[in-house]
Amino acid sequence: MISRITAATLLGVLVALAAATPSQAAPKRVVALEWDALENLVTLGVRPVGGADLRGYRQFVSIGLPGGITDVGKRQEPSIERIAKLKPDLIVIPSNRAGRNLATLRKIARVLVTNPYPGNTGSGAQFDAMVRDFRAIGSAVGRRGQAESVLRGMSSRFGVLRKALRRSKRAGARVTIATPGGTTGAPALRLFTNNSAAAQVLRRLGLRNAWTVRPQRYGFSTVGVEALRRVQSGWLAFVYPSAYASQIRRFTSQNAFKRLDMVRDRRVRHLPGNTWLFGGPASARVFAERLTNAMR
Repeated sequence: MISRITAATLLGVLVALAAATPSQAAPKRVVALEWDALENLVTLGVRPVGGADLRGYRQFVSIGLPGGITDVGKRQEPSIERIAKLKPDLIVIPSNRAGRNLATLRKIARVLVTNPYPGNTGSGAQFDAMVRDFRAIGSAVGRRGQAESVLRGMSSRFGVLRKALRRSKRAGARVTIATPGGTTGAPALRLFTNNSAAAQVLRRLGLRNAWTVRPQRYGFSTVGVEALRRVQSGWLAFVYPSAYASQIRRFTSQNAFKRLDMVRDRRVRHLPGNTWLFGGPASARVFAERLTNAMR
């Protein structure tokens, strides 16, 4: 939900000014209302004029942002005033956050709606959606050629890393991908299902996703420590964001966690907290490289 407008007259002027900006074949002033769109624009060599929750992005996403980007508020509640003041010629928003805000945003500028979570079916659903969205953004900003080059580079890098894992005798290893998903009082994990982009990166590296429950809307299940007993014969790739340090300590200090075979046999690998598992090709590549290095 977009924050309440407190100065309706001013807003009307801002919207009119933004709408009056001449359209261009390749937009120059782009606002991104989700982190994957921010990342993708930067990957394509485009500096957005605005983005949502820049502080959170810098904490959880490893792909650096250039200076000069205006923070337009929370991803869930961006500020319509800030967006309009930037006079964008393109706004990128994911379908799961658009809702009733879409009509308002379209009064300001052209809107590109991405679809990162296309549903529960299909093992490659979110990876395929990530590729489609990246291409759509590349086309919208006149960087179609660059987008295809990035995708080829990602696939090529996956092939190199797959060979490295084979040489290390890790080919076919069963891996569970986990991030914190509860609270300090009730610690839990998010385990990624086969329809997640992260699980599909595993497959492209010649690894197997050990957490094989039915696909979930956002590509993960939120579970307690006992669920790990189902996958303890494999590996655990644990993303450790510093913001969840106390929760992680409480989770990993449980005796049930310490008794897991994967813990006792040292098959738990800790990945940096800014290993973002919901991003674009650049984040997918970072995840693949960090996991490969950790498993050698």
